[in-house]
Amino acid sequence: MAGAEEVWTAPERETEPEATCAGGLSEGGEAKARKSRRSRSSRAGLLFPVSRVDRQLRRGRFAERLGAKAPVYLAAVLQCVTHKTMDAAGKISKKSKQRRILPSHLQAALRKSSLLKQLLRGGVPRRGRRAVPRSRRAASPPKKETAKSKKRRPRPRAAPARAIAAGE
Repeated sequence: MAGAEEVWTAPERETEPEATCAGGLSEGGEAKARKSRRSRSSRAGLLFPVSRVDRQLRRGRFAERLGAKAPVYLAAVLQCVTHKTMDAAGKISKKSKQRRILPSHLQAALRKSSLLKQLLRGGVPRRGRRAVPRSRRAASPPKKETAKSKKRRPRPRAAPARAIAAGE
């Protein structure tokens, strides 16, 4: 078998040195360009679109500046909430022996889950957190300073503008 001994060789490419020196991309640059073409969602390991969330956040003008990680975090939170809701709705549809998730299954899932119900109502669900944040407690002056302030004589208050106008 003479055909089996043939070795395939790649044809030689003619490269123009002027093209690479004149500002064209070198092979290393092309590799970097290919590497960075992954979407932000795939880099973060998410199914939800990070770029779309970013665009909506910027269009909404919620803040003057927006960090690079904010849309990634928000997309992750939205994906997590959606996953939990759909999982609960899927279990409910399985119980009712149906193959499709209906809107009634989604509503039942939201009614059953206290965290999802609270999240949709507008409150922030708290798990094992303090009712009063520590920063507010630290902002109040200590008891010793309040005792000193009582000993001082209060400043005389200026008469209101109405009283001055009525006296003239």
